Amino acid sequence: MANESEHLRRLRRPELPASEIEKILADREARRFHSVRLALAAHRNTPRAEAISLIETLFWRGLTFLSTNAVVHPEVRRAADRALQRRIPEMTLAERVDLARSVGRGTLPAVRLDPDPRVLAALLDNRLAIEADVVAVAASSRAHPDSLTTVAGHPRWRRRPGVREALLGNPALPGEAAEALFADESPEELARISERDVNSRVIRAAAQRVLARRSRGV
Repeated sequence: MANESEHLRRLRRPELPASEIEKILADREARRFHSVRLALAAHRNTPRAEAISLIETLFWRGLTFLSTNAVVHPEVRRAADRALQRRIPEMTLAERVDLARSVGRGTLPAVRLDPDPRVLAALLDNRLAIEADVVAVAASSRAHPDSLTTVAGHPRWRRRPGVREALLGNPALPGEAAEALFADESPEELARISERDVNSRVIRAAAQRVLARRSRGV
């Protein structure tokens, strides 16, 4: 009888025929191992219905692996994303932080709604995050001020024009975060911002503080 490692060795073969996969699927002892179920769900030759039926038996890290694996069939990836989204409300903060850092495009929109700034901080470092994800957070009326501060100070995103515009247009942006955004602005642009009525009082005051510090050589 094959053990876990032997099943996994077979399932690492991309050319493993469906007939061999069906034998593993029929083996109740083989399916007892999470790693084998995950490998079966990910294999391109696993019958689609069987692969999707395995989704609910997987841990969230396994679902994340499927969600981000380009080799996995799109239908299986979408099923993994749906399962992840259903589980998010039951996940601990530490799990949600790990999820935000590694999840695929299908679940990112759900993760960016998380109210905890620590989850957002992890999402900002996700290699699959795009500017539209960050703009959606920066423009949200429900965004926590700490989340906006995190975006404003992030080295990858703070210089993106769309992100900067969304942050400066959000009335919940703290003055300190606005100052962080103004660090690279020219004196002329800061003067314009500090005088424009369309900008909030907090934004104008932040621009004026940055200008004042520069005039003092601070």
